[in-house]
Amino acid sequence: MKIETTPRDDHQVKIVAEFEPEVMEKFKRQAARKISQQARIPGFRPGKAPYDIIRRMYGDDTIVKEALELLMDDVYPDVLKAAEVEPSGPGSLDEVISNDPPKLVFIVPLVPTVELGDYQAIRKEYTPPEVSDEQIDEVIRNLRASYSTAEPVDRPVEEGDLVSVKVSGQFTHPAEGEDAEAIKENTVQMIIGENDFEVDDWPYEGFSRELIGLKENDVNEITYTYPEDDEEENLRGKEVHITATVLSVKSLHLPEVNDEFSQSLGDYPTVDALRDSIRQNLQETSTREYDTSYYNGLVDEVLKVSSVKYPPQMLQEEIDRVKHSLMHDLEDRKMDFPTYLKTLNKDEATFIEEDIKPVAIQRLERSLILDEVAQAEKVKLDPEELQQQVAGTMQYLHQTDPEITKLRGERAQNFAQGLTMETASRLLNRQVLDRLKAIATGEVEKDEAEALAAKLAKAGETEDAPQSVENAPEAVEDSQPDAPVASDQMVAATEEVEDAPTETEGEETSTEAEPEEKSDQA
Repeated sequence: MKIETTPRDDHQVKIVAEFEPEVMEKFKRQAARKISQQARIPGFRPGKAPYDIIRRMYGDDTIVKEALELLMDDVYPDVLKAAEVEPSGPGSLDEVISNDPPKLVFIVPLVPTVELGDYQAIRKEYTPPEVSDEQIDEVIRNLRASYSTAEPVDRPVEEGDLVSVKVSGQFTHPAEGEDAEAIKENTVQMIIGENDFEVDDWPYEGFSRELIGLKENDVNEITYTYPEDDEEENLRGKEVHITATVLSVKSLHLPEVNDEFSQSLGDYPTVDALRDSIRQNLQETSTREYDTSYYNGLVDEVLKVSSVKYPPQMLQEEIDRVKHSLMHDLEDRKMDFPTYLKTLNKDEATFIEEDIKPVAIQRLERSLILDEVAQAEKVKLDPEELQQQVAGTMQYLHQTDPEITKLRGERAQNFAQGLTMETASRLLNRQVLDRLKAIATGEVEKDEAEALAAKLAKAGETEDAPQSVENAPEAVEDSQPDAPVASDQMVAATEEVEDAPTETEGEETSTEAEPEEKSDQA
């Protein structure tokens, strides 16, 4: 067998494999036997018809085609070994240069490669925002609005009233061929004037005050010229004739903010207790959103100084995963994919190229970067923590999803394995992100300096101890624990968790459940 390899720009390799003539003859004979086993040939039992009979009945082209398939199945691993190629997935037969002797061209995707830049030099402060009193006040204002009462009144509109109004608008001087409709007729409720519950900015800022003094069924005709920097592009600089019809007028009564109001909302004996609870919830939400932005930004900084290469097949798989996730979300919203595309005014190919593909690239590259950092930083996965997390998740699923308890055997094992791998991936991601954060905020340098000082002090060298990590790099490197690479950790930890007794043993869960993608933060 002769092998020629040519690297391609898309992180694949072209392999030209030429075989000895007798190799093809061998597989042609096998192909003829396979054809005779599958076909009815008069006078012969299945698989017993002579080669020449098969040739006359089916022709050389059919035999050669079948022979090539058998040859590829049999010799493809040998081709990869001879070419010294490590594939990331199945290759493909690109071309048959000749049949005799067999000379085939394979395109093989390579495993992704990541060359990390100097990510340890990246610095990024971690400063999650603190919740302000104004944010708490806003939540309380919204609660008051939710528990407010509105009583119909037979009088003109006043400041603070809740008014239902029908609004439409026409361009006063539409351009030739332009639709004269500027504001599609719409019925809305609005609180009149400045208030703590909503912004008075539709159909333009301060519009609600145009309704003061009107009664139910009164109509107000208004001509308004929109500013050149208006948010709505089609309205910028345009003069619009707006028609507003008052449909109802209600007086709005808001509850007082006191202990009685707090107690009506739940287990909050005082207003202070309510505010404390709101602050905690806002802080958790705020920190979670900040973390997502911070860690994504941090990983992207690592990407900027690194090189990531992968074959197109890996990107296509990620595109398929993103699309599958989107369709699952649409299903929950009772909307099908074609209808969703219509709302965006896009066909499927355009949507995938413009919307899904960029997300898939981002997710794939962040994932590859995290895997490489995990190995470079020797991040260790704690099997005990993994087991606790899997057990807790499984217990929750048993309590909340009756279908989980109905499944048995192999499907239960598959689900447990998938859940374990997903949990392992999530925990490892979290540890890698925490490590990157420690590096970016300078915590690693501080911890290593302290560890070095302690090590030298213990050795009785405190007086000569260097004051920074840079002064004693070898000592610091010696203090770093060895750890298996990320993928080995996940497999080993998974096996350990699977061996541990849990409530899931003997039960089956859905094989359709797939491990979730890596943390959104990455």
